Amino acid sequence: MQKGIVAIVGTTGVGKSDLGVQLAKTLQGEIINGDSMQVYKGLDIITNKIPLNERENIPHHLIDFLEPHQEYRVTDFTKDALQIIDDIHNRHGVPIIVGGTNYYIQSLLWNNSLIDIDDNESNIEDKEILNAEPKIVYERLQEVDPVMASKWHWNDTRRVRRSLQVYLETGKPHSEWIKQQNLPEVKASSLRFPRTCIFWLYSDLKVLDNRLDARIDKMIKSGLFEEINYLRNNVRTGEIHTPFGDKDFTRGIWQAIGYKEFEQYLAAVEESNDASYLYKLKQHGLESMKAATHRYARTQVRWIKNKLLYRCQQDEHSGDIRIYLLDATSLEAWNQEVRDKAIEIAKEFLANGTGPDPSSVNSRAKELLRPKKDKEYCHSTIYKPNFFCY
Repeated sequence: MQKGIVAIVGTTGVGKSDLGVQLAKTLQGEIINGDSMQVYKGLDIITNKIPLNERENIPHHLIDFLEPHQEYRVTDFTKDALQIIDDIHNRHGVPIIVGGTNYYIQSLLWNNSLIDIDDNESNIEDKEILNAEPKIVYERLQEVDPVMASKWHWNDTRRVRRSLQVYLETGKPHSEWIKQQNLPEVKASSLRFPRTCIFWLYSDLKVLDNRLDARIDKMIKSGLFEEINYLRNNVRTGEIHTPFGDKDFTRGIWQAIGYKEFEQYLAAVEESNDASYLYKLKQHGLESMKAATHRYARTQVRWIKNKLLYRCQQDEHSGDIRIYLLDATSLEAWNQEVRDKAIEIAKEFLANGTGPDPSSVNSRAKELLRPKKDKEYCHSTIYKPNFFCY
């Protein structure tokens, strides 16, 4: 058997962790966490880690190992995960990547998929220039990357800022990154593993919304507020040191949905005894958390459709990669539609490099795996500074 790999992607709350364990039990597999929030120690509720008793003695890697104040970049993840994958392969096991941080998984499966961005603290001036008047931003781009500047009109602010941001955050012109990623030798060797089987767990979003709302209600009953307060108090007392404070909700564990949504309520609990006022703040936080989770699920779907699926379809001619959509809408049909199909497909593909036509697995697959033209992807993707569609 070749050194293959399985990846399980999909929205939050769709059942990725459960399928990972079910596949690992059958394939002699080990789980590698691909969720950027689950790398942190403790905080099991807010990050939705699979409980220990549900892991069924399957090894889980890159989970529950970082202190809350530490940051973990995609480049750190890729480096660590590649070492673990080599170790699993050397022991004749199957690495199974499971998680909802899709750019982590994409950077792992393909070479040159993402730029190594140095996201340090000394970028205040960079942010100021990016927010300057369009002509000033364009003039700066002309200085550092005349090739890209010549492609854009000075008033095309989105593209001009994107190109300048790439240079400011990497020290390398955007045009050089594009040139490098289009070299024949880079394209030919972009897929890291000879047999890559991806399972995309998909649920009807309206059904998923109800499932996510119920999960959030359960999180609160299980101690979400206590967990958030533990984090807040440790920052306040200095037991957890963070150079950017606990009010920067764009960094580290503070990005987790639920922390910022209940910040106002938990702060008010410490200062007010007005039950009516506290109840309103709590309900507002609850509604905000549910809405943010719904938005996040849709963002995950867009990434998979517009970026991950596109990369898969670019390489599918090689026969080294397949992406299968499994319909997880009905929990009653899980075993038949998700577990059994995934096991059968993974066994055949990893052993022989063959398998059913991905569009034939179910009706949703036929609809959602339909190839798009390149321009459709370029205009429908959400911008990230390391995605060079132009």
